Amino acid sequence: MRFFLTLFAVLLVAGCAAPTTQRVAVTDRQAADEARKQMEIFAEDYVGELKRARKVHWELATKAVALCPRKAANLGVEFGTKPKGELGVAMERLYGVADEPSVLFLLDGGPAQLAGLRPRDRLISVAGITAKDTKAIADKLHGAPSDASVPVVVRRGSQTLSYAVNAVSACDYPIGIDLQQVVNAYADGDRIMVTRGMMNFARTDEELALVIAHEMAHNTMRHIDAKRQNAAGGLVADIALAILTRGAYRQSAISNAAGQAYSQEFEAEADYVGLYMLARTGYMIDDAPKFWRRMAAANPAAITGSHSATHPSTSYRMVALDAAVKEIQGKRAGGVALLPEKKDGKEVAPGTPPTAKEGTPRATCFVGSDGKCLR
Repeated sequence: MRFFLTLFAVLLVAGCAAPTTQRVAVTDRQAADEARKQMEIFAEDYVGELKRARKVHWELATKAVALCPRKAANLGVEFGTKPKGELGVAMERLYGVADEPSVLFLLDGGPAQLAGLRPRDRLISVAGITAKDTKAIADKLHGAPSDASVPVVVRRGSQTLSYAVNAVSACDYPIGIDLQQVVNAYADGDRIMVTRGMMNFARTDEELALVIAHEMAHNTMRHIDAKRQNAAGGLVADIALAILTRGAYRQSAISNAAGQAYSQEFEAEADYVGLYMLARTGYMIDDAPKFWRRMAAANPAAITGSHSATHPSTSYRMVALDAAVKEIQGKRAGGVALLPEKKDGKEVAPGTPPTAKEGTPRATCFVGSDGKCLR
């Protein structure tokens, strides 16, 4: 039986239509060289996007630090290690990254650059901690004072060099690049991720700053923690129903609904607080609604109506954004401190999740071109 199936498959393939022109001869070596070039282009594009994201993130994280409950001593440097496979070969050739952490790039005018570090420096230790223990280094920097002088030891060629880097206090929510090409960005409570699609969509640094500020505001206001807490409460109700019905109820409807409770308010607050972060940084906020109108055009289904509980109409959101911009402009004109407020007029305490009554519905969910909420 297997013989006849194999014979049938061979005859079927043999009967398929084939190209009629003579192909140009390509050797395996030529194909491999082309693959190397393409991998190097990807590596250059990725590092360029990461530099841009880190530059904008640095401005927000250092100048809006007063609004962040979590702070860390930031050195203004991006360390990298050699990835696996062909990408690792390209990164080593282009940027000198190795198996141990090395300086991928430095932020212009940042503490590490001013101290004398250079790209391709191999990292030996930070604050007396071996370079391989990245978690211990992060913990050390998290607890360091804002004016800390952090000792950094590197190897440059055959030399071992020591530097004292005068760190700057910054919001402790690092940024990374998600390789997906969808137009999106999200926060998980600890860090911020921006997709390559969003990096391309945001035409200027001001537009990119608006996206990053929104995600940073999610972490600052601890929205992810609040959603987890709400979902946990719903899970208790689901379990109780399952017990009371002796297993007849086997759904997670309550926990799912509780996890999405006040999602619109959380998105609104991230929009509102994010605009204040943007204003404190010095970026222009006047054109913020224009960028999100362009985002709305990329997802027209959300323009005139809400298609889910977490996706209100983008038209409502634009009106709310305009109102928030005017509020900030009014404070600037009056010499009032640029601090977001609660509904009762008091200043927002950074890091405190809003209650149901405190949620500030000033804007709606940012929607990516894939139809998902930017969160």
